Amino acid sequence: MDNLRIIHPELRNAGDDERIEGEGETLRIALAMGLNDSYEHGIVRGVMRYAREHGGWSLHGAGWMFPGVPSLADWKGDGVIGRVESEEDALLLAKSGLPAVDVAGAYSLPGVLRVTNDDYLTGRSAAEHLLEAGFIRFAFCGVDGALWSKERHAGFVDAIEARSRARGARSQCPLFSAPLRWWESLSEGDELARWLSSLPFPTALFACNDTAAVKITTLTKAIGIRVPEELAVLGVDDEDILCELSDPPLSSIPLDCERIGYLAARSLDSLLRRPSDAGQAGHTIAPRPVVERASTRTFASDDPVVRRAARFIRAEAGKGISVRDVAAAAGVSRRTLELRFRSGLDRSVHEELVRARLRAAAALLRETNLPIRVIAPRCGIATLQRFYSLFRAAYGCTPARYRAQQRVSFERIPPRE
Repeated sequence: MDNLRIIHPELRNAGDDERIEGEGETLRIALAMGLNDSYEHGIVRGVMRYAREHGGWSLHGAGWMFPGVPSLADWKGDGVIGRVESEEDALLLAKSGLPAVDVAGAYSLPGVLRVTNDDYLTGRSAAEHLLEAGFIRFAFCGVDGALWSKERHAGFVDAIEARSRARGARSQCPLFSAPLRWWESLSEGDELARWLSSLPFPTALFACNDTAAVKITTLTKAIGIRVPEELAVLGVDDEDILCELSDPPLSSIPLDCERIGYLAARSLDSLLRRPSDAGQAGHTIAPRPVVERASTRTFASDDPVVRRAARFIRAEAGKGISVRDVAAAAGVSRRTLELRFRSGLDRSVHEELVRARLRAAAALLRETNLPIRVIAPRCGIATLQRFYSLFRAAYGCTPARYRAQQRVSFERIPPRE
């Protein structure tokens, strides 16, 4: 902590003559966010890591809510890293006149650099996960006016339409959108309940964030829609406590918040040293793979045999099951299963088994430090050599390389002169 000072909770309205003696070129940076959720916690961890590595930063907390800091416009600091989620936030940041980096991506702000999650890619990731679960009907719930919500919707729809065109079919994706504060209030929901009840089942629903997803799963329970059998629900942010306590537990896409914060600090540092960088494009950071929980742990198919087989595979793939075991669980002969499975999914039962085993292996590589030699048999793959061959074919790299790529990595810039 020798190179980093944190002042919290209020911004110090100090002039240049109030710099602490001996600080030299210490930069005073405002963190304009409330630290109310895991997204902001991750952002701040990344900013703090950058500040510790490079030194010369003093971080100033901005209170519990960004709109509640009217002194920001008069603050005599050097820069701002902010989460701009409303027009009021944007106006307040603009009035400050300070070099700034936005980490929310909800609004396009002239002259403000953006370092945000890749929301379009997040939407595509959601679509790929739900398509893999056999769904052919989809829906989306979003936040009015937020660019990140629009981008997630666009990526989701584009991925679904691309798969549909490849199969010679057409797809539809009903949309429900409401203001962020509406989603945060559990007291309102009649219109959403009617919309959910109008959907054809089974449907896979992508909610733009976990807040919306939890409101949806709460309503489905009240109106008698079964999750995931009738409505599979996938959120974004992976607020682990919120997701685990949801009923059923909520599948979600985690964002690489710490990396976003680190690169936001890196970009602001560069901007402060080189003001000409004000027009640079910023960064978008890819999300992490879906964390699957009960809300999407199903398989949608109009064929009950295929549905039983696929659900059995998803639940038991890591236990060394065979195609014969799957046929027994589906209640048909192996030949009948193979014919109906390929007709419904355009792949064999064995191929589905391998895909499920590799998904389980990838999750263990991301989320644990288990040795690769332990992961392979745990996921039902008999030999290490075969595991490496299958994994490289599916993911384009070795298991060790995949694990390294999933770890948070941080870019450095030369120290300030």
